[in-house]
Amino acid sequence: MNLSHAGLLAVIAMSALPAAAAPPTKPAALRPGDTIMFVAPAGELVEPRMLRAAERLRERGYKVRVPDDLFRQRGYLAGTDQQRAAELMQALTDPEVDAVFPGTGGYGTMRILNLLDWEKIRAHPKIVIGFSDITALHLALAAKCNWVSFHSPNPQWGLGTKEGWNKFSEDCFWHMLEGGSPQQTSPPYEYAQPESLGPRECLSPGTAEGRLIGGNLTVLAALVGTPYEPVTRGRVLFLEDINEAPYRVDRMLCQLKLAGLLDRPAAVLLGQFKDCDAKDDDSSLSLPQVFQDYFADAPYPVVANFPAGHVALNATLPVGGRFSIDGDSGQVTLLGRPTEEGPASHKP
Repeated sequence: MNLSHAGLLAVIAMSALPAAAAPPTKPAALRPGDTIMFVAPAGELVEPRMLRAAERLRERGYKVRVPDDLFRQRGYLAGTDQQRAAELMQALTDPEVDAVFPGTGGYGTMRILNLLDWEKIRAHPKIVIGFSDITALHLALAAKCNWVSFHSPNPQWGLGTKEGWNKFSEDCFWHMLEGGSPQQTSPPYEYAQPESLGPRECLSPGTAEGRLIGGNLTVLAALVGTPYEPVTRGRVLFLEDINEAPYRVDRMLCQLKLAGLLDRPAAVLLGQFKDCDAKDDDSSLSLPQVFQDYFADAPYPVVANFPAGHVALNATLPVGGRFSIDGDSGQVTLLGRPTEEGPASHKP
C-alpha cells in the first residue's frame, strides 16, 4: 500500500489515539433484590463494621454476599496476593453478582492487578465502588475494560460505623448507583457544596467538558509508566489525598507534569487533601502555594475544595462519567446517567 506523506502522518496520528476514546460501558443501575459482593483487595477489614454495613444494605433490599474468609490478614494486607486476586476475580466475573463493594482501601490493590484476567472481566460489566487505594482498581478498569466505575465511600466507613453515614454522602451515593430508577431526578446532576467545607476555589478560570478520570494522587502517580496509567488528555482529572506533606504533593504533581499528564486535560478537579498542610515548618511551601505553582497558569479550568476524598462528606463520582466544570463559579455537573437507564438486572 502506497501512502502519501500526509496520509502516513494521519495513520500515525490515528494509531496514537487512546483506545479508551470510545464511549465507556455503563453498568446496570442497582435495584432491590440485586446482589452485592464484599471483597478485600487491599487492607484487612474490620468485621463488626462490615457486618453492620451488610445488614444496612439488606435493610435497603439488597442481597449481600460475604465471603467466608473475608476477614483474613497478612500483615497490612487482607491475605496473600493470590487470595485477594481470586476473590476479586470471582466477584467481577460472577454473573449473579451485580455490584462489587471493596470494604476499604489501605494498600495492596495494585499488587494484584497483573493477576487479574481483564478479558474475562470485560465481559461482565457491573458496578464497582470505592476510593483511596481502590483508585488502582478504578484506573485499571478504565484502562483495560473502559468501564464506568464509582469513586465513592467504602462500606467499612460511614455505612459501617455505629452512627452511619451523613445524609450528603448517602444521598449522592444512592443517586449515582440507583439513578436509573423512575423516582430519581433526571440528569444533569449538579454537585452541592456542604457549608462546613467552605466555598470551592477557582485556581484557573474557564469552562470545559470531559469524562472523569483519577482518584487518589499517590496511587495514580504510582501507576504512571504502567499499563494502568490513566489517559488524561481531554478528561476531567480528579485528585485527592491524605497525610501527604506539601513537598510530597509537589513531587507527585511534578511527576504527573513530567509524564505529560497535566498537559492537556479538559479540566482539573481537586478534592479534599486532608492533613496535607505544612507542620510548623517555616521553610515549607503551603499546599495552596503548591497548587498555585502547578495550576494558576493552566490553560484549562481548575477547581479546588470539592467535597470528595478522605473525609466524611465524600461525594460519589462516576469514573468515566461526563462532567462539565466551570472554573469561574466552581460548578461541577454530571451531564448524563452513569448507569444504564433501562431496567436493571433485578432478579425476583
